[in-house]
Amino acid sequence: MYMGEPNSLATHFWNMSSNKTVDFPNVWGHHDIVYNPNTGTFLTLRDYIRVIDGHNVLMDNITELNKAGDVLWRWDTYADGHIGLSDECKCNDTSGGSSGYLPGPVLIDLTHSNTLQWNFSTNIIYLNMRAQDTFCKIDKTTSQEVWCLGKHGNFTLYNLNGQKVSSLWYHAHDLQEVRPDVFTMFDNEYFNETLPCPSTFNGTGLHSRMLEITVNEQNMTARESWVWEAPSAYWTPYWGSVNILPNGDLMGAFGANSHYVPNSTGAVVVEVNRADEVVRTYTFPYGWGIYRVEPIPLLTANDYDNLTHTSEFQINLSTQNALGGVGEIYYRINNGAIQTVNANGQPIITTNGSNNTLEYWSVDKTGIEENPHQFLTGIKLNTAGAASTEASSLNTDWTSFGAILLLAVVVLAAVYLRRVRNHSGNGVVSSGKV
Repeated sequence: MYMGEPNSLATHFWNMSSNKTVDFPNVWGHHDIVYNPNTGTFLTLRDYIRVIDGHNVLMDNITELNKAGDVLWRWDTYADGHIGLSDECKCNDTSGGSSGYLPGPVLIDLTHSNTLQWNFSTNIIYLNMRAQDTFCKIDKTTSQEVWCLGKHGNFTLYNLNGQKVSSLWYHAHDLQEVRPDVFTMFDNEYFNETLPCPSTFNGTGLHSRMLEITVNEQNMTARESWVWEAPSAYWTPYWGSVNILPNGDLMGAFGANSHYVPNSTGAVVVEVNRADEVVRTYTFPYGWGIYRVEPIPLLTANDYDNLTHTSEFQINLSTQNALGGVGEIYYRINNGAIQTVNANGQPIITTNGSNNTLEYWSVDKTGIEENPHQFLTGIKLNTAGAASTEASSLNTDWTSFGAILLLAVVVLAAVYLRRVRNHSGNGVVSSGKV
């Protein structure tokens, strides 16, 4: 899925296998978009200008759209959140004018939202606001803000050394919850308010970082649990991303097309292991920029219909996005032995019950393993149900037969009584017709 090409307000699905594209011409936003296959709707960001205390202020809405582009739901960072003009960045963060990405007058860029994450099962949204050095947890079902974390949040913040700090990042990108209560971010270290506000990007000597944060919602604390600080030659005041690779290493896209040092390169992509060792580096020429790297993970699909089956049945597994070539699909039924589709065939459910489980994952030809594994629960098999249905059908047949027999007896009895009445009541002989 992609959007944002020049002079177009549209979103597109591109199928890598078939090379076919599906267009949604009225679905658009800025910075980020998420598609929910369960609802068939899109979640994106749209900005607008609000006048606050006589100032033109650029704010954001989280907006849910259907495929036709109709607005279904909206959450306003000003009206529904807690961000006000008093929270403006001290370094005069603006947009518009000759230097902004929006044409027109200079605006106070109060939020500059740049990342959305939507948990489809819990209906929780995480929103990162770059200009606020803060991200928020939002309950989409109730449209309520649960908490915010960062410079303007509800949490006490601790750095990697356990020291209490006012902010853990400055103008970050690419917020992701990677495990429950664990988040990764790309810390640009731009407009670090512990330092003088820079008059220019050049020669700042700042350091962008890959950052992992662990959150404790019970005691409302957040701490850095892993950090990799890049050399100043990689400093990226805008753009950037962090991804966890299948082998557990982290990959950072220090994506600025200039790093504002002498002999600057373009974007730099770095793989770093958990021991803070650089595994590999990809360096692009000066002027080449990368906003964000999006992984295309291995994905294994199943065709279970979520129905209760009355006889043993097969669930078909298939591998998607195997860019390294399709290798093997592994699976385990009810935590049993690991099997493969090539050697053992597709998984067959043979155990009666309403909560059979299937764990499954793919490994491509390069050895990359799908991580995390997929889990299918609540698989239902009731072979006794077939016998019950048969018995029920048999009972229904006998009941119908009994009803017909009873009706015949009633009719015959009525005929007999009428004959008796005709003979004894008026001396008239019945003709035998009813």
